[in-house]
Amino acid sequence: MDEMKIRVNKIMLRNVAVWWVFTAGSVAVCVAEKMIPPLEDPAPLKLPMRVMDFEDGIIQGERPNDGGPLLAAIRPAGTPWDCSRKLWLLLDVENRGNGQVLVRAEVSSEKNQGWGSNKGAVVVPVGQTKTLPVLIIRGEVGERTEELTGLFDRMRGYPGGHQQTSWRVINASLLNRVKLEFFTDAESVDCKVSNLRGAVDFQLPTMAELKKYYVPATDQYGQNRHADWKFKIKSNEDLAATHAAELQWLEQFKTLEDRTRYGGWTGNVQFEATGHFRTVEKNGVWWLVDPEGHPFWSLGATGFNLNLGRTKTPGIGSWNPRQSNLKLKFGEAWQEEYSRFTHDRIRAWGMNTLGNWSSPDFYRIQKTPYVVAVHFRRPSLHEPDDNAHSSLPDVFHPGYREAVFKAVEKFPKEAVDPWCIGFFIDNELPFQQPVTPAQKALQSGADNASRMVFIAQLKEKYATIGALNKVWKSDFARWDAVAPVKGKWSEERNADLVGFSEAWYRKYYSICRDAMRAGAPDKLYLGSRINHTENSSALNICSEYADVVSINFYDYTPNRFEPPEGFNAPVIIGEYHFGTVSERGLWGSGLCSGMDIQQASDLFRNYTREAVKNRLIVGSHWFKFSDQPLTGRADGENYRIGFVDVTDTPYPEMVKACRAVSDEMYTLRNALEKE
Repeated sequence: MDEMKIRVNKIMLRNVAVWWVFTAGSVAVCVAEKMIPPLEDPAPLKLPMRVMDFEDGIIQGERPNDGGPLLAAIRPAGTPWDCSRKLWLLLDVENRGNGQVLVRAEVSSEKNQGWGSNKGAVVVPVGQTKTLPVLIIRGEVGERTEELTGLFDRMRGYPGGHQQTSWRVINASLLNRVKLEFFTDAESVDCKVSNLRGAVDFQLPTMAELKKYYVPATDQYGQNRHADWKFKIKSNEDLAATHAAELQWLEQFKTLEDRTRYGGWTGNVQFEATGHFRTVEKNGVWWLVDPEGHPFWSLGATGFNLNLGRTKTPGIGSWNPRQSNLKLKFGEAWQEEYSRFTHDRIRAWGMNTLGNWSSPDFYRIQKTPYVVAVHFRRPSLHEPDDNAHSSLPDVFHPGYREAVFKAVEKFPKEAVDPWCIGFFIDNELPFQQPVTPAQKALQSGADNASRMVFIAQLKEKYATIGALNKVWKSDFARWDAVAPVKGKWSEERNADLVGFSEAWYRKYYSICRDAMRAGAPDKLYLGSRINHTENSSALNICSEYADVVSINFYDYTPNRFEPPEGFNAPVIIGEYHFGTVSERGLWGSGLCSGMDIQQASDLFRNYTREAVKNRLIVGSHWFKFSDQPLTGRADGENYRIGFVDVTDTPYPEMVKACRAVSDEMYTLRNALEKE
């Protein structure tokens, strides 16, 4: 480590710190991949359009009374748009009003597949014109799909911007509608939309090209070896240089004087100090409260974990380039050195929370508040894999309660640590519909405990299978054949499914609550990270038992989150992000996409700022701290979604956006009580 420090100090004498001062990011120039920025396409495809219900493309109207967006729609001026040869759909938006506008687009097509729409958004300041981008997701590409998976397994993003997926898919040759939503704090919207076009030729390399140039796809640092960008790491000396530059850059950040050591606010609000984090509602606004009794809004990212970053690269094999780079960058004591540096770094950036899947290497230093992820083996509904985190647990199984209690008890140090905010138990359980637990139970084997409980309830209510069939509009021959019924609506059957499902939700959340009260009584139970937020049953019942309702909300604004009527509980956003396909050689777009890193950072700042201004939301955690590997993690995700890349080099645009939100978040939050 001493040798590294000497080399760093020498390099700092050079003019390397300039990079960290510039405002805009540089876009990767991928010669082999022929990727160009969407706005620089020399031959965009003009798309004739007509704006429904508005003349000359001018969208004017009062903001709806419910606070929602003003709506508009664009249709083809003739036959559906054919963008099969283009990667992006672009629309110019001029803001002629008196307040900033976020414009969200949802593009649909004939012969939809998967979710049947692609989405995009842009933040448009007053008096400016911005371009709204929508990445066109084609999904599987016919017979080539098998070839691609044979070479790269389940990798999601490919050279040229292709996203390999079976969902979020539209028919690019039959685009037929662009739905627009205008979000603003102003009283009205006054925007003009124009110049709808396709941009950037869609070019998925041939298999011969992929085998020749992309086996392996990466250099020794895990970077795309066929892409180049300013300040790409090309030697070990470059690693030292970028670290030196960042150290000098961090010195320019002023200390946040109005913060406690936990990152809480030392302003004009003070609550009772309990030595641990808790929640409080004040004048209709929910807050987290830090151990010293100060208001706290949780701004963080997930995945502060030294073991993340493993990938299987064709031509190389299984390796962890991110970890290799950290060893080169920080020397023999890299784990300790990097963990401590990370706390100082994110404090300067304005973050105050280590989000889910962060490891003890980071949080046991006790310099940044953190959350704990609880996952464990348990009996499941329908799915045969007991360890499937995405399956529903068999909550009526006699061993389930014990399994939850033991899982929480594995964190005795965290349970008493004042820096620990609380525990998430599970992640993104498949709550697609309010009746999903009942349907999953009926799809399970005869010995499944939840199924047996549901069948017993039905027997008690209907006595005979014939009576059940009459009400359910079904034709089951016996009780052990009862299964979900398709096609025929029955209000009584739906009521039975809802009744059992609500009992299942209560059983699930009450057991998790009890486990927390027994194993970590001073920590907040942060719920299960619900990603199907349209499921009002799950949200309402979770709020009865969890201290904080957690949601993973991948969209372009948290203002699209619609809690059930009468819902009043603190909410934390466990995941959100905005990826790109044109930065630092990475191919995966993420679940929400920006056109470039500057636009992605604008979306991040706007999203987080809007979350701060929501009376229910007490925090938001970006997914995730570092980019995913170029050739994908175990499930194939290879998204460019980090605050840092595989070499641990930050994206300055994201850092500056984070600090800007942090600078103003407590002032914004406190102002809600005066409205």
